[in-house]
Amino acid sequence: MTSGIDRLIRRLNDDSTEVCEDAKCALMSMGPEVIAPLAAAVGSLDPVAQLCAIEVFDHFDDAAAVPALIGLLGSPDHTVRTWSMESVAALGAHEALPALRAAHRGLRAAGEPPDSGEAVALRLALTKLGARQEVLPPLTASLRTTAGDRGLSWPSERLADVVHDLADHDQAVLGFTLWLVFRGRGTRIQHERHGRPLDVDRPWRQVVEDARATALVEAASVEPRPDLFATVEWIGRGDV
Repeated sequence: MTSGIDRLIRRLNDDSTEVCEDAKCALMSMGPEVIAPLAAAVGSLDPVAQLCAIEVFDHFDDAAAVPALIGLLGSPDHTVRTWSMESVAALGAHEALPALRAAHRGLRAAGEPPDSGEAVALRLALTKLGARQEVLPPLTASLRTTAGDRGLSWPSERLADVVHDLADHDQAVLGFTLWLVFRGRGTRIQHERHGRPLDVDRPWRQVVEDARATALVEAASVEPRPDLFATVEWIGRGDV
């Protein structure tokens, strides 16, 4: 059995996507006994194979994978880091907090935009693990709803109100994503975006107002409808 697992782990590194995917599915079908050998080998795999390994770890939802996932938080590949952040958060792995805090410092030192996928995943992980308190003002909280499979979101007709409420409570709105919900499933809808980067090195109150202005211009281009919802991303002073 061990030799079979090892062979499948090596196949994760294959140049063929089909071979790699087949190996991943085979590992998932074998049961949680694959976790230990995969965790031991994952550091030597290439980034694509590491992403497959993370999917295997996620499939079993087993804390035995946590040490390997923590190690992957230091990967030079940003997608591997991002997926690892999501996985340790899903596992409730509080032992990952020192590595997550180090990652936060690294992103800040590198000037990573706060709306990048990695920065968003990091904030979510810290929040889920209790190391970050997300500010949710009363009006924003009262308007929150569940839009099908998109989870927590806000009605499109109240989007400007949410932007104002967050900004009034010292939160900088990084942007929003629109979802058209039909029969419980959300489809992403494009909207007018203003690509001006947010300069978080300015005085914080100016950052908040700059973000408010940009978000309101974008929200003004949205035609509200009852089946259109928005997920919103925002940060507080402590996030920068």
